[in-house]
Amino acid sequence: MLMKVFASSIDFLNDEAFFRKSLNLASKERQNRSLAFAHQENKARSLGAGLLLDEALRRTFPEVPLPAEIIRSKTSAPFVRNFPEIYISISHAGKYAVAGVSSLPIGVDTETIRKCPIGFCRRFFTPDELEAILAQKDDDSMNLTFSKLWTRKESYIKAIGKGLSQPLIQFSSLNDEVQMQNKSTGFFCKTYMFQENCIISVCSNNTNFPTKISNIDLRQIVLNKVTAL
Repeated sequence: MLMKVFASSIDFLNDEAFFRKSLNLASKERQNRSLAFAHQENKARSLGAGLLLDEALRRTFPEVPLPAEIIRSKTSAPFVRNFPEIYISISHAGKYAVAGVSSLPIGVDTETIRKCPIGFCRRFFTPDELEAILAQKDDDSMNLTFSKLWTRKESYIKAIGKGLSQPLIQFSSLNDEVQMQNKSTGFFCKTYMFQENCIISVCSNNTNFPTKISNIDLRQIVLNKVTAL
């Protein structure tokens, strides 16, 4: 079983001229997804996540032709066209993007640590998750706990391929093994701190998680490719 998770800053793509030059490196689908956004920062995040995914696949599964074409299903995590045994997941928040690739279903999610919205948690978190948040002794700890649990919940629904059609309040991500109404789901989560205020969670039906997130310089990689065009 092989699983790798990569992260990089992507704010260099906020430069519109550089963004335009980099666009041709991505698949047509990723180009269209990126251009559909109105604001440059959102375009940059979408394109950056796609380019990071291609780099993750190049390093981990070199047999995949790039730019990769991704198949999305309502019953499983996304996978690479013609390679149904290679699963992928991407996420972006703030100036960072994350890409996970694995030989088993995988979900990744990232967030910049932010103020815990208690009202939101009461609606979408299970009682044990909410209790864990409220038990924290200061705002910083509460915000960190919220961000950890939220990214875990997001990574789980990505790993099973259901997205928000899976009600968030029906499962708990408090422990490493995700529980659905006190029963095992067979999926596990691991959470990493990336940089000072960025948190990343990974979910899979295997516990062979990487020991750390691979931090790469996507800007230099993209610059080299753009220069070679």
